[in-house]
Amino acid sequence: MKAVATILTVLLTLLLLASAYLGLTGGFALVRESHSAWQAAATATELGYGVAGLLAIVLRAAQHRWSLAVLVVWVAGPVATSALAPVVWGHASRLVGVESGAGALVLMGGLVWGWRAAGARAGR
Repeated sequence: MKAVATILTVLLTLLLLASAYLGLTGGFALVRESHSAWQAAATATELGYGVAGLLAIVLRAAQHRWSLAVLVVWVAGPVATSALAPVVWGHASRLVGVESGAGALVLMGGLVWGWRAAGARAGR
């Protein structure tokens, strides 16, 4: 079981690193292109999940009690970005934004479950 926990932890850490990189680089690239309040909100959520992803990795590595709370905050970023971005950047319908956000919420819920399962298996 320890091997499963290690694999889950490595995969989740890699996903958080990729998310942090994409959130920060994508968010900074869009700062100057944001021309409406909703575009600025989508950009802020993207930057937010980049920062929260890095913080979640650091807190998890330190086995800090706030690591799960920060992960939950991180979840809000991709979900909000997934809901906002198609509407404010791609001019899609609001229904597409809701569907996109719901899909992201399901995926992020799976990641939180994996994070908790890896911690439980590792005895944390």
